[in-house]
Amino acid sequence: MLNQEILYPTSTSIRNLPINLNPQDLELFDHELKRIIPATTLLYLKDITVNPDGLLVCGSEILPQSFPSPRFMDSWKGIRGKLKLWFKNFLSSHRSIDREVFWVTDTWSQGYFHWLTDALPRLFMIQEKLENATLLLPGTYQKQEFITSSLKPFSIQAIEFVHETFHCKDFKIPTHTAPTGNYNESIIRGLRSLYTSFYQHECSDLSYSKVYVSRGRAKKRKIANEAECIAVLEEYGFKTIYFEDYSFEQQVKIALNAQYLVSNHGAGLTNMLFMKPGSSVLELRRTRAARRNCYFALSSALYLKYFYQLCSSENFNEDTHTANLIVDCHLLRENIERMLTRAIV
Repeated sequence: MLNQEILYPTSTSIRNLPINLNPQDLELFDHELKRIIPATTLLYLKDITVNPDGLLVCGSEILPQSFPSPRFMDSWKGIRGKLKLWFKNFLSSHRSIDREVFWVTDTWSQGYFHWLTDALPRLFMIQEKLENATLLLPGTYQKQEFITSSLKPFSIQAIEFVHETFHCKDFKIPTHTAPTGNYNESIIRGLRSLYTSFYQHECSDLSYSKVYVSRGRAKKRKIANEAECIAVLEEYGFKTIYFEDYSFEQQVKIALNAQYLVSNHGAGLTNMLFMKPGSSVLELRRTRAARRNCYFALSSALYLKYFYQLCSSENFNEDTHTANLIVDCHLLRENIERMLTRAIV
């Protein structure tokens, strides 16, 4: 029988509606206003193999905990999947590790959003248990500056990156604190407090009070008429930044100073995690994208004022995940004024 420990019980997430909600858009949000968040459980496992890709194997079977959802196991089932796994492990050198180890990632965790909102909350829940244990992370994570820097507030004594196949005798893994795109509100606010306490004494830069985060250098989901948008935003004192130009620490400090954050749907909005309660966020999002509410939910969990603006896509038939947006700048001006006025009401 699998040994486990409840770290946090089942909870309910109640979300606030957007400040500037148009009643015609209620269907975009009403199915997300109340979500049951499953309990977070610490699993105690024995004799687990971990390969550099972050796949967890017990015997000859991949564990569902390797993935953000069990449905991703399908491509690893059957003879073909077993051969693929054997080939990956065959090419890697092997070693055994006898000491207690913890694991907090899945196959999506290397992305900025998923690292901050899926993996780090799991780490937050077990940080006190790491005093005499080792945190294992996939080898590729060592090259990601935002990952290595984001670990500093946790003061973890032993971190090891998996560059070869590890055989772990004593393996512990906390389950997700919430399904991806959802949040255990107490945990995500606790994570924010950890970072604000760590960095706040170094932060006081009023030039970042109003921030527009551009995706102009991204490969997808850009603003097609961004120059026009920036001209409007600059009228209201917004500063355009590209988070690609900043270290993780600098991004945290910018968000800590920001009272207003504007961006289209993308990883840059994840930095609202570090904004102070009562700050305001405006998300530029595609019309008809009813299932992309991760930032709406995050804003509510963090006590931020959430504003939104629906935008048409440059190519109507393109997938929401990749489509560039066309922003109605007249409406943008109205929403900026609503956001600034709301802050002083």
